[in-house]
Amino acid sequence: MTFKTKLMLITLLPLVTVSLLIGVASYYQAQQLIEAETASVEQRVLEAKKTEIRNYISLALTSIQEIYEKEPGGRGAAQAAVKRILNDMTFDEDGYFFVYELDGTNIVHPKLNYLVGNNWWDLQDPNGDYVIRNLILEAKKGGGFHRYVWHKPSTGKVEEKLAYAILLDKWGWMMGTGLYTDDIASEISSMNNDFEEAIRQTVIAIFAITLVAIMIAGTLIIGVRFSEQLFADVKLKELTKRIVDVQEQERKRVSTELHDSISQLLVSIRYGLEMIQAEAADHPVLKRQADKCLAILDGTLAEVRRISRDLRPSVLDDIGLAAALVSLGKEFEMQSGIKVTVSADRSHSRLSDGAKTALYRVVQEAMTNVARHSAADHVDIRLSVGPSLLTLTIEDNGRGLPMPLGTGTGLGIPNMRERMESHNGFLQLSNLAKGGTRIQVTMPLEKQYAPQSSQAA
Repeated sequence: MTFKTKLMLITLLPLVTVSLLIGVASYYQAQQLIEAETASVEQRVLEAKKTEIRNYISLALTSIQEIYEKEPGGRGAAQAAVKRILNDMTFDEDGYFFVYELDGTNIVHPKLNYLVGNNWWDLQDPNGDYVIRNLILEAKKGGGFHRYVWHKPSTGKVEEKLAYAILLDKWGWMMGTGLYTDDIASEISSMNNDFEEAIRQTVIAIFAITLVAIMIAGTLIIGVRFSEQLFADVKLKELTKRIVDVQEQERKRVSTELHDSISQLLVSIRYGLEMIQAEAADHPVLKRQADKCLAILDGTLAEVRRISRDLRPSVLDDIGLAAALVSLGKEFEMQSGIKVTVSADRSHSRLSDGAKTALYRVVQEAMTNVARHSAADHVDIRLSVGPSLLTLTIEDNGRGLPMPLGTGTGLGIPNMRERMESHNGFLQLSNLAKGGTRIQVTMPLEKQYAPQSSQAA
């Protein structure tokens, strides 16, 4: 194999590999975007339907208001008149109003006449939902929406329906109306098909661009006579940098998947095993097996979380440092029973991603030390952002650090110092006079102006 051939392979193979990775990553990210956009569209359509339903309810109330309030000819005559009005008020092909007494007896239903006069308190839809009970419950709350499955007059099939119920308390009636939501699924499906086609076109474009790039690179290599090595070095450096960037993106993606998917599934399984363990108190063999499964699952869950944190603390990317510290404090309090108070100013993009990660890791390590060694029952975390300097303080009311301060065989404190020093920060340890430990970190900010701070506790 000639040197030119080797040079071509060295240049083109990584290019093809990176292009494949980019195509796969683009496809995956597009799928995520489709899911998010689909959920957003579905929510917007539902909100529009809710507004439309409220308008229909308002129209019905306006139509019967005078009769309901004044009851001309007596209550019986007024109720009969209102029934006639509501029975005649239909909209679109499948829109109508229904009325039930609070014991579940139907008194108005224009589409399903066999319901009228019968008690449907125990009626369930195919999903097991007690439809009439829940509608009456929403009405008693002051009016509300409820989703269920119901007969659709125009098709003769059962479809999902969104209804709104209110209470005519003077007469003890629940009045409501609703819209069928099967059209939402059709609209979402059509939109997904459009998105899928756009993704396919994008992937084709990526590979077409890659092919063009390969052809151009090959042509340049063939045309070069005296600068093959220099050309290869430049291309390899560019590709290496790109591969590193892609690897960092992939580490972040994998960490997010572990945290948001695998970890949550394992926690759900653990809850189930705990229930089995509690129910198996009188069955020693089953209880031992449940204990063993819980121990294995705990180890697996801890390992997944460790790997996720090592790859990338995704909470920083999702909600920022201040909110991430609040979340960390709540999680630690829930797991350890130690009270945690968090007061955190927002840094407003005045810290690099690396600095945010380092500060988050310091708080994690400090909380771990509190749980393991301090015998404290309260931890106070304060993150203050000044004009040019950030200050992080962690205090507990435990037994304090051994003297000299920070001595021991662990790597936690040295690691915290190293993290801060790598970002021009400084970490200081001290014992409080009233008992307990204080860890204080100071770090310069990247910008010198002071944004308006917002605190989250």
